[in-house]
Amino acid sequence: MTTREPRRTVLVASKDPKLSDVRKTVLEEAGFEVIPVTDLNALREACEKHKISLIMIGYSLPPSEKRRIWDTAREVCKVPILELYEKGKPELIESHALFAHESHTPEDFLDAVLKILDSE
Repeated sequence: MTTREPRRTVLVASKDPKLSDVRKTVLEEAGFEVIPVTDLNALREACEKHKISLIMIGYSLPPSEKRRIWDTAREVCKVPILELYEKGKPELIESHALFAHESHTPEDFLDAVLKILDSE
């Protein structure tokens, strides 16, 4: 009998359901559990109830909201944070626990997630 490694959980903070669904599909197909959140209360609740491995902040969020999510996540989850960005420079770049990524394909996105989690 082989023992299976527990699924890792990624919390996805995004306001754009289409982007969130695409990321969720990619992650779930790779064996991750995905918890979508749209506000700070949901983020706090998810961090209290689940063992979160990574928090992903979508690029559909305005900079001020990204900052609030980032601050709250550092306080309550204490896990790596991946900020996705579309063009130009990422907005939240001052933390060693924060990774920024401009993904162009689902494979590229998944590769970035796996590298972050494998480095922890």
